[in-house]
Amino acid sequence: MRAGTRAMPCLSELFEGAAITPEFVTRLAALAIMQARVVAGDLHDIVVPLLPPAKRTFATSIARRAESGNILEEDLLRDLETFSGVLARQIAAGTHVYWQGDDNHVRGGYRAVHREPEARELAQVVTELALLADMILATLSAVRAVRETAALID
Repeated sequence: MRAGTRAMPCLSELFEGAAITPEFVTRLAALAIMQARVVAGDLHDIVVPLLPPAKRTFATSIARRAESGNILEEDLLRDLETFSGVLARQIAAGTHVYWQGDDNHVRGGYRAVHREPEARELAQVVTELALLADMILATLSAVRAVRETAALID
């Protein structure tokens, strides 16, 4: 399901120059649903196999919810943020910072970072999770803005 490394848009880029209309909210929701499918595939294909069996339940639950299409909920947003934190700790454990000596460097060397292959894969998944969380937040915020401004106008 992974299409290689993609450039991830910022939340502000999703809204740039856009009028917040019901049609725009629908487009945001469609993007979030598409991203949920990407995240579900990443969770099944990458994350679950890398986790010990006792810790797979949370990832599997998020993947199932993402596949169901019912993603525009605050509780899923919170779970995505919580699970990203769990993965961030695993990424940190698989990331090693060291000094690389280099006689040709001005300071005699430089700081280098090595990530184990599993940590690299998890870091890509965390990026996808963050994008999904941003899209859900953008959609929920846009829905609320449309609803509240319509109430103010009435």
